[in-house]
Amino acid sequence: MPPIALKSFHIKNYKGIIDTKVENIPSDTQWIFLTGENGIGKTSILQAFVEYTNTFMSTKDSYLHFLHHKDEIYITPPRRLKEYLIDRYEYEPLIYSMIGYGSSRLRVSDKMPIHLRDVFGFSNKNHSLFSNDVLLINIEERLKDWYLNYKKGFQKLEELFKCLLPNLDKIIVEFDEIIKASTVKYFEKDVENSIYDGVTFEELAAGYKNIIAVVGDMVYRFSLKQDVEDNKDLEGIVMIDEFELHLHPKYQKLFVEKLTELFPKIQFIVSTHSPIPLLGAPANSVIINVTRTKEEGIQAKLLDIDFSVLTPNTILSSPIFGFQDLIPDSKSNEKMVRTEETYKEVLFHDQLDKQIDEFLTDDKKQELLDLLKEK
Repeated sequence: MPPIALKSFHIKNYKGIIDTKVENIPSDTQWIFLTGENGIGKTSILQAFVEYTNTFMSTKDSYLHFLHHKDEIYITPPRRLKEYLIDRYEYEPLIYSMIGYGSSRLRVSDKMPIHLRDVFGFSNKNHSLFSNDVLLINIEERLKDWYLNYKKGFQKLEELFKCLLPNLDKIIVEFDEIIKASTVKYFEKDVENSIYDGVTFEELAAGYKNIIAVVGDMVYRFSLKQDVEDNKDLEGIVMIDEFELHLHPKYQKLFVEKLTELFPKIQFIVSTHSPIPLLGAPANSVIINVTRTKEEGIQAKLLDIDFSVLTPNTILSSPIFGFQDLIPDSKSNEKMVRTEETYKEVLFHDQLDKQIDEFLTDDKKQELLDLLKEK
């Protein structure tokens, strides 16, 4: 069970949110998935979590309800500056345990800015949820430093990224004579375990850059406040907008599985437009569906759907995504819709049909018809 977790929330008068409430999120929930159409308000809900927690910009009767190491914590609106300062001091451990990432997360800083090491700089940890221009912390600066001065730490980060990226074979820090500086190189392998030439971060595929940038930034920021030997002991809440961006369907599922395994004490709150991440989610996961109307504004609803027993098509057509027509527009009227569960079954049935057609010659078909008539 995550030691720090969101249990309920009531948001009022924030951007397109007039008044919405979600209660009774189970205490052992590690993954919260926000679903809903484009422009509905999923990002606004994530931003409200940040604003409420970091600046206490909440209104009367609104709140965020957390479980923090078995303590029930309600962040409610302060009425005077003195109350604001007291609240901020009281909830500081919780404030620094929340990190948010927006939909633009492929850019990292050239170096680790010194100001990010202090308390005020650290508050920038959620800014990418509000701006696409924010740079994430460059974990490569730590890789370079640890490669020379702390081999165990370097190996720990290398193993972390190798676990997250199965095609990654090794990471090497080498001195580039041309630019007169150390460079981090990533070596990938193919399905036959042949190793490609090393490439820099900028030369990696977007999916790889996305994972390295987000996880590197997350580990660095949490480590500033949490002195732990094993990354599995890091605690907190991580919000990711449009979780599946840049990821192949296999990686959408795998990324959820790996984050669950590698960071069991972190609760993830993510928005998604894809059913595939749900396939990798652990049993202790919930869906919050987001809708929007002019009269009621943005509304969030906790869905009572056991998606662990559903296929992607069923998830798409359920209230989780509300996709009604799953038949491709390219299908002609002469063709039947294939309803097999897997493509392997499609190939099997095609081969079976072919063998039947080859066996049933015109003579055999006539013989079969004659037998049926006799009966």
